[in-house]
Amino acid sequence: MDRYPIRVAQAESVALALAEGRILAEDVAAAEDVPPFDRSPLDGFAVIASEVASATAQSPVKLAIAGEVLMGKAPSQALRPGQALRVPTGGALPDGATGIVMLEDTRESGSYVEILDGSDAAAQIVARGSDVKRGQILLGRATAISPAAVGMLAGAGIAHVSVYAKPVVSLLVSGDELVPPGDFALAPGEIRDINSHCLSAALQAMGFEVRLHPRVADAREALARGLVDALATSDAVVISGGSSVGDRDYTPEVVGEAGEPGVIVHGVRAKPGRPTLLALIGEKPVIGLPGNPVSALVMLETLGKPVLLRMFDKHDSTLPVRARLAEPIARDPKVERRVPVSLTQAADGLLATPLFGTSAQMHILGMADALVAVAQGEGRIESGAWVDAMPFSRSGGISRV
Repeated sequence: MDRYPIRVAQAESVALALAEGRILAEDVAAAEDVPPFDRSPLDGFAVIASEVASATAQSPVKLAIAGEVLMGKAPSQALRPGQALRVPTGGALPDGATGIVMLEDTRESGSYVEILDGSDAAAQIVARGSDVKRGQILLGRATAISPAAVGMLAGAGIAHVSVYAKPVVSLLVSGDELVPPGDFALAPGEIRDINSHCLSAALQAMGFEVRLHPRVADAREALARGLVDALATSDAVVISGGSSVGDRDYTPEVVGEAGEPGVIVHGVRAKPGRPTLLALIGEKPVIGLPGNPVSALVMLETLGKPVLLRMFDKHDSTLPVRARLAEPIARDPKVERRVPVSLTQAADGLLATPLFGTSAQMHILGMADALVAVAQGEGRIESGAWVDAMPFSRSGGISRV
């Protein structure tokens, strides 16, 4: 779908304290040098490096202690020849100082200090801007802000950042047999609604605001009304159910009539999720997913997520984890397969255990940490082979491993 334009979310300014997990709408440059002054990396004495370069324990250099640098304060005096100033870790260097001697390499005697080793005094200074320079680009546009990045930006004097407003994704789940979880018995033929909860959680973990619509009845008119409402109130639409080829699977027809360019892809040569649909109405993406829970989540992560992330002007940058396969995977080589796996820690690294079953078996959802792809034409991966496992989206990067 790269050749089709998808609307990019609007930018908004947020306080840095609220920016974790948000996606940058523009590059962020440092507002000031870090550190903002030449400073000491350790407790010791500020000195003139040339005066102490030859100092040894057998032939120390004696200097007068002229005062002390206080944390959070500018030095109150300059350093003169023959003097040393006491300085704490992180303290600012006084004018005239060209080196630092650590406390362990000194010996105090009254108002004097003997320097026992000054050979590396000049190398101890942490220069202004040696960490970050004012104007330096720290994070690029479309970067997701991590907790560590929040700290870095704070240290560089950034109080607010421009991020993409969270696009609203409408979720339409169809199925006459679906009922919400609760303390009541199921009638014959009814099942619990898994996808409303699972897909909502996945979309939120990806960074979207979810508008969950009431369950859509298995009727063409109901789906058409729901889609019109969703398109009018959201930036994208995800539909679960009704995308197959049965008599009551209306999604391709309804989406195709909703606007141009319409349905772009219907059906993929992959399992699970063969009937997945990708469409665009104006600049709003519409993702049609199967109704079976495993198929729906796998296809949302595999095909839906890369499309939806374009609203952040962003490509999916999730990194796979390397794991050894606990059991062989043997599947039909005619189609590509995405096999859910659980990840556990083993002596030689991560172990990926395939979770086999049908796409309607919900226990697979709860145990799965990642997906392993078996390419079309490959069909089999032997036990013990190293594989790339693509983690499912999780808020905050939380993992069971």
